[in-house]
Amino acid sequence: MTKLRRVLLLSGALTLAGAWIAGCSSNSTSTTTSSPSGPGSTNGPPQTLTVAYWANFDTPGTNATPDLIKAAASELAKAHPGDKVVLDPITTDSESTYYAKIDLAERSRSTAPDVVMEDSFLIGSDASAGYIRPLPQLKTWPGWSEFPAAMQNIVTYDGQIYGVMNSTDVQLIYYDANLFRQAGIAVPWQPHNFNDIVAAAQALKAHDAGITPAWLYAGLPLGEASSFRGFEVFLDGTNDRIYDNSTKKWEVSGPGFTATWNFLAAMRPYVEPESDWSNPNASATVNITLMPEQKVGMVVDGSWVSTFYVKGGPKPIPNFLSTYLVAKVPTDNLAAPYTDQSGGFAWSVGEQSANPALAVELIEDLSTAPNIAEFDAKDGNLPPRTDALTQPQWAQENRLDPILTFSSELLAFTNFRPNLPAYPQISNEIATLTGDIDTGSMTAAQAEQAYAAKVTQIVGAGNVEAMTS
Repeated sequence: MTKLRRVLLLSGALTLAGAWIAGCSSNSTSTTTSSPSGPGSTNGPPQTLTVAYWANFDTPGTNATPDLIKAAASELAKAHPGDKVVLDPITTDSESTYYAKIDLAERSRSTAPDVVMEDSFLIGSDASAGYIRPLPQLKTWPGWSEFPAAMQNIVTYDGQIYGVMNSTDVQLIYYDANLFRQAGIAVPWQPHNFNDIVAAAQALKAHDAGITPAWLYAGLPLGEASSFRGFEVFLDGTNDRIYDNSTKKWEVSGPGFTATWNFLAAMRPYVEPESDWSNPNASATVNITLMPEQKVGMVVDGSWVSTFYVKGGPKPIPNFLSTYLVAKVPTDNLAAPYTDQSGGFAWSVGEQSANPALAVELIEDLSTAPNIAEFDAKDGNLPPRTDALTQPQWAQENRLDPILTFSSELLAFTNFRPNLPAYPQISNEIATLTGDIDTGSMTAAQAEQAYAAKVTQIVGAGNVEAMTS
């Protein structure tokens, strides 16, 4: 999801020099040729691996993903001289467009990438569709044990491994300490339930009608961001969930759903206008305009956002770490006080790859502790590999941005989306309904009823359940 990024379009073309790494044009995928002596064989013809990735995934100005691929390619070259890695950046500022282009490319051997950047929430649907292949050999890779169980499970579908996580994140409530103080809200601020968030938004609007009191991603144009951090992270603060792992059924209603839909309805007068969230580039509005100009009271967004603003970031804010503070997402009066939800991206092998064994080797090189630490430090992610946290690159980044240390501690109680084939459809329904609430075209009760009906239609009446407590 995931990690789920809404970042600015990277400016300029990616220029990669060097004889070993070849670049290819955006939105096109290179074909590969297999060796009669086996993938990567030094006595056969040179082999080519194509790596497809979302160019806009990087924090602007970092080139973190191409630098990571170059580093891994250099390591692969030591074992397989003469073989080549071709970078295939897909440039679009829409996550949904990236997913669609990847799916289209994966359907044909002539266009399918060997290695592909997969949003983790799509692992199940893409595996079920036959776009990516299982990778059982990863179980014997020494690096696999360095990924915690949650990071292994998120890339596992139907008992098979389909990739290696490259990054993860958590969700935070960024809040403007000065605006909070001016509105009479004590700082530091930590909400203990949904009502505390509503009360803060009310106080902010009462003090200054010229600011946006709260930013919650909403509406279908923002897709997964709306469902993921605009609804599901709050649902995780109740006793209900999108999917019940114990019964293997999709939950469609219950006290937690009611509380979450009611919370979104209560926040409607205080969140960004439809003119903002209906723009697919809305993240630029909040991250690059509203926050630096201190025109938004609080923002529910990913842990990576802070890296925009610290020293050395693409949009440094003077005294950022004292201007913006962060709070944990609260549960709604549960015994456990806090909740969270994490996404992240993974590296997978295309089903149509002509060089799957060599592709797995490249993924292993992409996923070493130093490479993951370097990539996630540059791009403001949380490393999914435990031993990456002890690498010097990660320690240096944490000194610049202590919010990342705060964020990494939240992984202890975070939640993940079901990586099942039906989830992308269900996510779209959630995103649509959050927009319906924000426009006032649906009440909370109507949204809950509509959600239950849509999910039942998608997965079948025998695969849903209504929660009672």
